[in-house]
Amino acid sequence: MTKNIEKYLNAQKVDISDWEKIASSTLKNMTLKDLNKKIDKDLSIKPLYTSNDEEDDYSHSSRRGLKANKNDFMPWFICTTVDHHKDPKILNNRILGELERGSNSVELSCFEENTLDLILNKIDLSIAPIFIRNINYSRENFFNFAKFIKENKNKEIICNYQIDPFASNLWLEEFSKNNTSHEKLSYEDILKYHNEFNSEFKNINLIHLDGSLWNDLGANTSEEIELLCLSFLEIIKDFNNKNNKKFSISITLAADTDFFTSIAKIRAARIIFGNIFKSHKLNCSLSITSRSSSNILFEKDPWVNQLRITTAALASAIGGSNRIICNNITQKLGQAPDFIRRLTRNTHIILQEESRISRVQDPSGGSFYIENLTNNIAKMTWKKLQLNESNGGILSLISSKKFRQNLKNSRDNFKKNIKEQKLIKVGENSYEDPDSNPINVKPFEG
Repeated sequence: MTKNIEKYLNAQKVDISDWEKIASSTLKNMTLKDLNKKIDKDLSIKPLYTSNDEEDDYSHSSRRGLKANKNDFMPWFICTTVDHHKDPKILNNRILGELERGSNSVELSCFEENTLDLILNKIDLSIAPIFIRNINYSRENFFNFAKFIKENKNKEIICNYQIDPFASNLWLEEFSKNNTSHEKLSYEDILKYHNEFNSEFKNINLIHLDGSLWNDLGANTSEEIELLCLSFLEIIKDFNNKNNKKFSISITLAADTDFFTSIAKIRAARIIFGNIFKSHKLNCSLSITSRSSSNILFEKDPWVNQLRITTAALASAIGGSNRIICNNITQKLGQAPDFIRRLTRNTHIILQEESRISRVQDPSGGSFYIENLTNNIAKMTWKKLQLNESNGGILSLISSKKFRQNLKNSRDNFKKNIKEQKLIKVGENSYEDPDSNPINVKPFEG
């Protein structure tokens, strides 16, 4: 044992060329370039990264997501989704149940007219934020929310109505069967109320951009960030921020089982948005929500979904997300029963309490691979962003048939690769469990 330790300590220093010689000698009909792996149509990775791949001093970079008031015991909001119900008392019970059992924030899909007071009864919104993610974003529904906020006497409340009119419009056109029943809210309305609330409620933020919707539509890693940035640039064209008052925006990014890419995507998003804030002289802060991608959830063996969700959540935590949403493993099947909801909450708690990730800021900082991948995503995104912004921005893209078709092709190719087993998904198209225990679920309520 002692001899081995001494041998290790006194070992001659090697560099990348030594590794290349050894690797080349073990490859039969392949070259070192064949070891490069493509992770999407725009990004590829090498088999090995060293200090030679370092480009900058990252110690004080915006990518790190360092927090001045770091809370080891609540490093991110454990946010759980609550299935909708028309009865406000039932919805209130569901929210209280989540908060009592480990969640510290909740996301609603919508609410019935003039019921928000009943839905949020007995909930301290200054410590347990409520986020309303209404993809349909009807004017009527939002104005009910605005009325609730205006009448609230607690100026410390955190209760945000999260709308992305750019991504939502396209998402509804592609996936929703009921898309014409009500008048949509415009981003001009959003800005108007954002400015109004921002002057009185410091924790109310209405500027939200949802990358997980773009992910559903088929956007890859760099496209997801780029589309969020283009949307933000469109919004601030009409933005009136008197006296350069500090304000916040929030974005949602999709996290999946590509562990390192999910980490790098979060860090790259901070770089890009930081550059935009600086170039437009905006006194702005960025809050990042990570949501497990719907593309990692499958129906056949929902139990395997838990592994995928945990991987996505861990990547989100290491990337430094402010809020993490783990979808229930039965999302593709229907409402999650109580024990599945408990499993979802405990995923967060185990990561926070047992992995002790919260005790380290930027755990991936200094990794040659992740730093390089972050740089590549950021550079690629910035290049595309400049090109598409000069060609008309997000509105021009959304109206483009070619852009829409490219997204659809990406979605179709993903499904095709799974069907043809070119993309292996355990439990879905490979290593299927013949004795998988079914999970009884109820259908989602309207």
